[in-house]
Amino acid sequence: MRQLQSILLAIVLLSAFGLHAARPSAAKAISFTKIDGRHWLTSPDGQPFFAHGITHVNNTRVKIDFAKISKACKALGFNAYGYGCPEQLRTDMPFVESWNHLVPISYYRGKDNIRFLDVFDPKIQAKLDNGVKASCFRSRNNPNVIGYCWTDLGAWPLENPSGRNWVDFIRNLPGDAPGQKAYRQFLNGSKGKDDQARDRAFLRLIAREYFRVVGGAQRKYAPGRLVFGERFGVSKLSRFTTMAPEVLEEMLPYVDGIAIQPPFQSGFPKEQFDKIYKQTGKPMILCDFAVRFKDGDKDIRSWKPEENSVAAGKAYAEYVKAALKTDYIVGVFWCNPVDTAKGFGKPGVKQGFFGDGLTERPGLHQSVKEINAFRDRMTPKR
Repeated sequence: MRQLQSILLAIVLLSAFGLHAARPSAAKAISFTKIDGRHWLTSPDGQPFFAHGITHVNNTRVKIDFAKISKACKALGFNAYGYGCPEQLRTDMPFVESWNHLVPISYYRGKDNIRFLDVFDPKIQAKLDNGVKASCFRSRNNPNVIGYCWTDLGAWPLENPSGRNWVDFIRNLPGDAPGQKAYRQFLNGSKGKDDQARDRAFLRLIAREYFRVVGGAQRKYAPGRLVFGERFGVSKLSRFTTMAPEVLEEMLPYVDGIAIQPPFQSGFPKEQFDKIYKQTGKPMILCDFAVRFKDGDKDIRSWKPEENSVAAGKAYAEYVKAALKTDYIVGVFWCNPVDTAKGFGKPGVKQGFFGDGLTERPGLHQSVKEINAFRDRMTPKR
């Protein structure tokens, strides 16, 4: 009886002082450091590094020999995996943890597959909290977690390729829905605004509530971990971006860094990246990137692909070198390990870094070896 009373007393004291018996994710974690004006990732043992690897290694559309791809990646000098790292490789090298299913608003899903949620609904908020919790607990003891990313290329802007937006969704909810009630309350205080300004202002409130729930859960369940938040897309051609200003501003208090998916083409968009860094003041990862190239008669759907893998390798190396020369980009991840279907019923081939059977792409792999050696020379020894 006395032993039970002692245990109960200990629990009460721990709770009273805001302590918890197990916070393993805060013990050993990858973090940021700044050396001579440049941001770096830092391993749990204090070594700065620039992450370079491949995303989607767990791609379910193809069978991959994980032991073989681990060996191949390390032989090329890769030192990390991006998001979509399979369980079998999560103790192999650092990786990016992510989720993309809790709020399925990635614009590439197509209009019929996008599903906005009433983020003002307590029941939806509870589901989001539990979803973030599950994602965090999956890797909470793993020191290889670089950080967490959230929804990929979300249809945040009022005008986006999906043809739908979150404001319209809330506005059209039934009268007794929590979101509809929040919208009517908002309208009562927004007299005099034009339609576009009013919708942007309400988009801000949606983002504020969303990040309060998701960002708060992220900090609660993965304390001490780096958070990169939404995976934003930018395009230097159409100037379209999923980074609506109101959304970015509401996300910033909940994240340590910014995750960007640039267009898959050569030519480092330094002006765009500099602008984002100036706006946010936070380090960036290029979480999903590649330079696509022509490959026989394969339907590689990309704007102005390089002529072959040799040209793509040169362009990619120049891109990564330019990223290394910034003060704020801390990692770059090539999109897709091997050729797969596009998904979501879309035509064309999603090109991979390796050829069939994890074979070498002429020129590309040699360029990656060289850029990884350059990365190692640039990285501070500390």
